[in-house]
Amino acid sequence: MKLWLRRSAEPIDKQTRQTMAALRAVPFRLLEEPLRFELVYALQQRDTDARASLDPVSLRQMYQALRRGGLSTLIGSDPLEVAELTTCTRHVRVLAVDCVRRVEAEHRAWSGRDDRNPRRIYLAELDLTNHHPPGPNAVADLSGFTQDWLVESLTQWMRTTRNNTTTITRMIGAWRLADQVLGAHGKPPARLGSTDIDAIVRAITAKWPSAVEQRRRMAMLWKLIEYGHRTDALAHIWSAISPRFGRNRATHKPTPRIGAGRDDDEPFRFVPQPVVDWLMDHLHLIERDTDYRTMEARALLFVLERCGRRPVEIVRLRNDCLSYDSSGHPFLEWERMKPPRRAGKRLPIHRETHDVIRQWQQVKTDCGVESQWLFPSSRYRHRDDPYRSGYLNTRLRELVTAVLAHAPYPGRVEGSEGNLIDYDLRTIDAYALRHAYAQRYADATDAEGRSTTPPDVLQALMDHKSFATTMTYYEVGAKRRKKALAAIAPRRIDSTGNVVDVNPDRDGFTRVAVSLGHCEEPQNVALGGRGCLLDHACEACPFFRVDPLEREGMVAKRVDLKVQLERATVIGAAQHMIDHYQRRIDHCTDIIAAIDDYLRMLPAEEGAAIRTALETMAEIRRRATTARRIDLRAHLKATTTP
Repeated sequence: MKLWLRRSAEPIDKQTRQTMAALRAVPFRLLEEPLRFELVYALQQRDTDARASLDPVSLRQMYQALRRGGLSTLIGSDPLEVAELTTCTRHVRVLAVDCVRRVEAEHRAWSGRDDRNPRRIYLAELDLTNHHPPGPNAVADLSGFTQDWLVESLTQWMRTTRNNTTTITRMIGAWRLADQVLGAHGKPPARLGSTDIDAIVRAITAKWPSAVEQRRRMAMLWKLIEYGHRTDALAHIWSAISPRFGRNRATHKPTPRIGAGRDDDEPFRFVPQPVVDWLMDHLHLIERDTDYRTMEARALLFVLERCGRRPVEIVRLRNDCLSYDSSGHPFLEWERMKPPRRAGKRLPIHRETHDVIRQWQQVKTDCGVESQWLFPSSRYRHRDDPYRSGYLNTRLRELVTAVLAHAPYPGRVEGSEGNLIDYDLRTIDAYALRHAYAQRYADATDAEGRSTTPPDVLQALMDHKSFATTMTYYEVGAKRRKKALAAIAPRRIDSTGNVVDVNPDRDGFTRVAVSLGHCEEPQNVALGGRGCLLDHACEACPFFRVDPLEREGMVAKRVDLKVQLERATVIGAAQHMIDHYQRRIDHCTDIIAAIDDYLRMLPAEEGAAIRTALETMAEIRRRATTARRIDLRAHLKATTTP
């Protein structure tokens, strides 16, 4: 009876003459000390946070369970082990766990003692930059580490620097792999050297195929190493570690594997344009579970191939991504996702591409889809988010699978060296279509065979940071012509109009590709085309060499210079600028005349070989300048036809 009175019985309210249970009241004074004060403090803290609602019914049920269980304090107790709480609802148990967590956190701060596992760092206790704070049970778990000095370094770094949870996760992941490598080597910190850090870098490149992820994980290595060497609290560890256990910029670079999705400017990969055309010509083979998703996949891949943006930039196109100039020509408005993020330069697009985007916008409207994104994700029901770039790779793999099953590519294609190859369609990923876009523009010519895309224009279109990256696409055309003219004695024309013999043994490493030819100036060659002293006024440079096949390109360049001369004259530019343009035009005229003289002197067989080489490139260039059209509505027509 006494136990019942102490743990269950409640007084009657004098004013209402009702029991406390009927009033849903919680008489804290009936709880034992210090439990009553702990519970009141925890509830006050919840109210101060203003993030968690308080249900009076759940509170009373928790109070009754704690009272019947005979608890006198929340410190050091697990509420889920109280028999009376195990039968309560989930909301009651969650409330009890939260109250215990708050009381124990305050007790640790008051007593200065922490009995928890030191290798489990609670993220909620760190100074984070997250917009949304992590949950109370989110931890950075260092339990699996075998190197104690790494655990101490990582713990110090997390507790003394401001980071976000993503950075912390990458840091722990990179050094967990490093811990495994160092554990296998069995060396103390004082004996670590270059071979150890090289092994860690190799392990990172083996585990993460993407160049972007490799770069991020390696950055975590260098960040902790640099932090350890400059932090006094870790001097007893890092002062003994050799500087050779650090970054080597010459060798510690990402080495991505082909087929991995990447949103950065990856090294050049040649994708034959006929293969891309074959895939796009069979876009109708991709089928999904609904008409909406089928048309979405087709529109997504079409826009990716036609616009050449990075995959992450395609999936993050806004719904109002189209704009127009004064003449009504359409442009694509896009956002550059590589740091620093900013609005990209307006991209001119074909009218056919514009029409497909408008068709897709109408499809969304007809299906009742409202979003700020052109391709809103259907995975999130309550928030408006775009797809991730991996979604593009998945859709492209589905298209490749369908093409291999129903319409495999017939025969071989011309490779980057001009030779015939068997191209594996399974190596194509979403970023490969960006490479194909750049190659298409590098090969593009007008009706008279003149190049329509100067390297600086292509660099702007592709948003390349390095000019050398852009020039790799022009190297492909040069290699093809070299293959087609393998039977002809190689010749080039210099800036003075003289024919220059080519040394095949030195040709591969004493020149660098530039607009319409090659440069043999040693400093520019050493810098990969980034060390031009004449601002790419190649026709006036004594180190400039041009292939006779580039005659039409030189004619087009002369036309461009004449336009610039006319503009300079109209605005009344200084005489030295007008003379500058005139002299460049004269140099182009001299080179064109020298090419004509050279071609007239060629034997009939060599002349025929040159014509064959030009015809070899004609079909690819024709496809490069041709717009592509698809009809999204055709899918609906096909499905409704009886």
